Parts: sequence; C-alpha cells; structure tokens
Amino acid sequence: MSADIVIVNGKCLVMADETIVDWVAIKGDKICNVGYGEDYQAYVDETTNLVDAKGCTVMPGFIDSHFHVVQTALNSMSLDLSDVKNHKALGERIRQAHIESGGVFVRGIGLTPEQFEEGCFPTRSLLDQYCDNVPVWLNSLEYQVSVLNTYAMLYFKIPFTADGVVTNEKQMPTGVFYRNANAILRANILKNFSNSDRRDAITNIMGQLLSNGITTVNAMEGGYMFSDKDADFIHENKEAFPIDIELFYQSMDIKKIKEMGLKRLGGNMYIDGTMGTRMAALSFEYADAPGKMGKLFLTQQEINEFVLDCYKNNLQLALYTIGDRAIQLAIDAHENAVFQTGNKSLRHRLEHVELPSDELIEKARELGLIFSMQPTYELYWGGPGKMYESRIGDHYKTTNPFRKILDHDVVICGGSDSDVTEPRPFLGVHGAVNHPVACHRVSLFEALKMFTYNGAYAIFKENAKGALKAGLLADIIILDADVFDIEDRALENVKVVTTIKSGEILFNRQS
Repeated sequence: MSADIVIVNGKCLVMADETIVDWVAIKGDKICNVGYGEDYQAYVDETTNLVDAKGCTVMPGFIDSHFHVVQTALNSMSLDLSDVKNHKALGERIRQAHIESGGVFVRGIGLTPEQFEEGCFPTRSLLDQYCDNVPVWLNSLEYQVSVLNTYAMLYFKIPFTADGVVTNEKQMPTGVFYRNANAILRANILKNFSNSDRRDAITNIMGQLLSNGITTVNAMEGGYMFSDKDADFIHENKEAFPIDIELFYQSMDIKKIKEMGLKRLGGNMYIDGTMGTRMAALSFEYADAPGKMGKLFLTQQEINEFVLDCYKNNLQLALYTIGDRAIQLAIDAHENAVFQTGNKSLRHRLEHVELPSDELIEKARELGLIFSMQPTYELYWGGPGKMYESRIGDHYKTTNPFRKILDHDVVICGGSDSDVTEPRPFLGVHGAVNHPVACHRVSLFEALKMFTYNGAYAIFKENAKGALKAGLLADIIILDADVFDIEDRALENVKVVTTIKSGEILFNRQS
C-alpha cells in the first residue's frame, strides 16, 4: 500500500510512551504506520509526498486543553494594551485608536494593575480626557475587571447597585467593575456580537493556531462572564473550521446540555476567582491585603448537589478552581459523588488548580480526577518579584507544583487559557520545564505529553489522536529543531515548520 505522505529523517516522538521512530506514513486522514530505517520505502510510490524532517522533532499536533475560542477571536481584533506603562500613555493609545477607527467603539484588552506606574487601573475620569464621545471598554488580562469611560457606562446600562461597582469618596462609580457587575457588563456587551462577527473572527485566528502547531482545542464557552451565544455558535459551527473544537459548555443547566447531545460541561465554572483580583479562595490571608482570603462562589451543599447530578447523568465536568479552599470544595464534592455512585470513570477535571496541597493532590488521584493546568502562568506570574509573590508572599513557592502532581500519578493536561496567555503551546512546555521553583519542574517529555497524549486522554480521545500510532488521526507537526538537543531555556523559541491536520498539510513555514 502506498501512502499519501511519508515523513522521513525525523526524530518522531510517539508520545503514548517515550519511543522515538524514524518515519511516519499517512494515508487519507490516518497514520497508516510508523517505523525505523528504510522500511518506509514500502509505502512510497510516484504519487507519495516525501517530506524530509531534516533530523528535527516530529510529534502529534498540540491539544490546547483550556481555550476561549470566541473570546480569543474577538480580542484579536481589539486594542492590545498590555505593554502600556502609565495612564497617560494608555489614554494616548485610546485617543489614537479612536481616530484611526473612524469614531467607533474602542475595546482594549490585556490590562493588569501591576503594569502601570500608578499601580492601579485608570478610572473613567482619565478615559474621558482622551475619548468621551464613543464607548470605551477595557478588559483586564484574565477578564475579571472591566474599565469604562462615562459614555460606555451610560451606553451599556450597568446596574450600579450590583456587587463589584467601585465608587469614589462621593459614592460615584469610578468606571471600574469587578465581580457580578463585571459579569453583567460583559454579558450585555458580548450578546450583541453577531454570529457573522464570531465566524469572521474565529476564521481570522486559525492561521495563527496552525502556525503554532495546534490541531485541537477545548473550547470553554458560554456562562458567567461570557455569553451563551458563543457556546451555541461553537456547537452549531465547529465543523466549519480546520482544527478540531471540543466544546465545554459553561452552564449548570444539565437538562440543556443533555438535550444538545453534549457529553461534558464546565470549563470556567467558577468555584472561586483569580489571585490577581484577590478572589482566589485561600486558606490563608493575602500578603498584600491582610484579612482577605478570597471568595467561594458556591456553598458546599450547592456544589455537592451539582456534581452529583453530573455523575448521575454521566456528564464529564470541568470545574474552575484556583485557591486551595476552592480545590478542597470541589474535591469534597467529587468524593461525595463517588461515595454515592461508585463511578470513577468520567475523567472529571479541575481547571487551573494553582494551589493544590499534597493532601488534595492525593485525594484527586484516588478519585481519578484530571488537572487541566496552564504552565505559562509561571512565566507570567511565577517566581520572585512577580504577581504570585506580591499576592501570596512565600506561598508563591507552592504554585503549580507540576512535579509533585505527576509523582502522585495525577494526569495533567496542558492549556493556554487563551487569550489570557498566548496560544503557543511551546510557551507552556517551556514554563513546565523551567518552572521558577526548581522542585516543580518536569522533564521535556512530560511537558510535551501534557499538550498531546494527556490532552487527548482528558477528552476520551486517546484512541483517536495525541500519539503517532497506526490508525490514529494524522494530526502531526514538524519542528525546526531536535528539541531534546537544545537547552531547556531555549524551548520557548522552538517554532513549528509544518502542521498536518487529518492528513492534510495546512501550514508550512517553508512554502
């Protein structure tokens, strides 16, 4: 049998284990064989596309296990303000964007209070100085905070009695919105995007994802802080895009999920909030806010009932947990559900899991839970002098303990949380291998497995993708180096040369 494509002269990582083969043969949308030496010649005839990997790494396409598809797509058309250093520079960027847009709605993204010399978000009075005749909506990096000018506050009809409206000494709104006020605001705005807007925006980012070797994403869509219209759009249109999109509908409406024929739900199903906003639920006080320990958004009884319903309906569940109190709440709920049903086969997930204790990690192993984690967080916020240390002091040394989790035999699948961090899996690989706290580092193979085989396992697809084995989908990438022959510190610079999705070459840097 001849193959359509044969990749030769490669260091081909099988990824289901640490086997390395020399070549991969593809027929149609599947891998038809892998092997060593010259045996590939049995699959070559005059019609075969022979691809020379030039001694570089060949591996399964990346699976990004936590990805906000619609949000990433819409934000790709927004004003990136992550590099602005002070409020004046921010205002000038907004003024210029307003002029260049011809006087339409200005949407900015990527803000953190730490980036500003002033040490805080700007207020509407500052924004009004630079743009006061169209709405200005600015988003924090992790979506947890919105900042509006006065025009936008009136235009989007924010209920000023909602929890999370920041006021000044005169009890007037400052234009900064947290918590429920931010969620209401975001829902009011996002529901007004048309499906045509969504389709165009998602199509626009596909080239970037393929160039970074991403062939599958877990789409965390809908629900609190997002829009159900996003989830509905993905459900109805996911086949229209060149990569595989696995929907995690962020809803507690189990009846709706079952009526849609979905087998999973969750993603950003908030048990707590972020450390950046000091809303992650901790068992200790924040170092920079004595007396504050974050917030749990659900009671133990509420989460127990919901988790048990998911077990009874055979639905895989992904819960958002960052602080150790939130992780404890979720694990206790799973423990209760397992006790009542005896079912450990659903591969339930905890998303983010930034502060798990040894005891919680061991309980997760016993319950068969998967940790869906974002190693790039450590590049952004980990180590001395960064956000984790400023928020939680010496506890930063315990964040994202990948080594310990793997040593407890808990499966980690890797994601970017795009567009909170860049959708480039090698940044995540780099972050896991080069964790700023040395005892939490993992091997390169383990890091790559998080974004390939483990990602497939976490969505029950390990028999379809995530490895280089005969019969699996031909989702394959070729890199620009032998990744086991470069320094760990250089991993973030690795580039994808070729991306093959279901047997079709969709990206080729050399062409």
